[in-house]
Amino acid sequence: MTVGALLNKHRKEAEYHDISLLLCELLDCPFLTLSLRKEEELSDRLLENFFTNYARLRNKEPVQYIIGKAWFYGLEFSVNPEVLIPRPETEGLIELALQFIPENAKVLDIGTGSGAIAITIKTLRPDIELTATDISASALKIAKQNADFYNCLISFYQTDLYPTTEDSFDLIISNPPYISPSDYAKLDTRIKEYEPKLALWAEENGLIFYRRILKEAKSKLKPEGLIFFEHGDEQRQNIIHLAETYGWETILIKDDLAGYPRYLGFKYS
Repeated sequence: MTVGALLNKHRKEAEYHDISLLLCELLDCPFLTLSLRKEEELSDRLLENFFTNYARLRNKEPVQYIIGKAWFYGLEFSVNPEVLIPRPETEGLIELALQFIPENAKVLDIGTGSGAIAITIKTLRPDIELTATDISASALKIAKQNADFYNCLISFYQTDLYPTTEDSFDLIISNPPYISPSDYAKLDTRIKEYEPKLALWAEENGLIFYRRILKEAKSKLKPEGLIFFEHGDEQRQNIIHLAETYGWETILIKDDLAGYPRYLGFKYS
């Protein structure tokens, strides 16, 4: 069977794009060049590997976990079920935060997961000194692997929220777990069954990490330091209220490209 015949066989399936990614991984070719290889005959070994991975895809396993990589802000990141798959919405968080980060700043990424936020910021702004934390040792292993791939010097710490250092930061950026227990039960199978619950689920109706970060942040930031969050669709006003409770002033309110409430920025008032 040729590459083209296999693609045509699955062309009408909802997972067609993911099927193309499976083929690209097997053929070790960029996605944009796959169409140039349609006449190529697939060996029995490649076909066997494809149908094994295709069965996993049909079982709702995310293609990123099957091929072990995901793309974010034009960069390729290694991923596995120990880390959340980076989402396009989080690219918007980085774009907003970068507008406020001074030269040679110190930035803390809380809940780094695959390291996508910290590594992207470092590649765009090499002058910034990055620190990243995560409670999961397995996630930090992936983050360090990704940082090494891009030759990014980032200080990683395994900790619940803040690193055990005396550093003061110019900016804290975080996309923390924010799915409430009730909403978690309603998640799509691809998310609920395969992505790490630790990176998704949060107590206090999804607000516990926002509250804890805001409560402790003043002692971790420089006097003019800022906090930037990604948040869930219906959490904006609750987070703003929490911030005001701890003396923070809202400086940025922004929706994502799809029009959903998504980003907040704060400074200490």
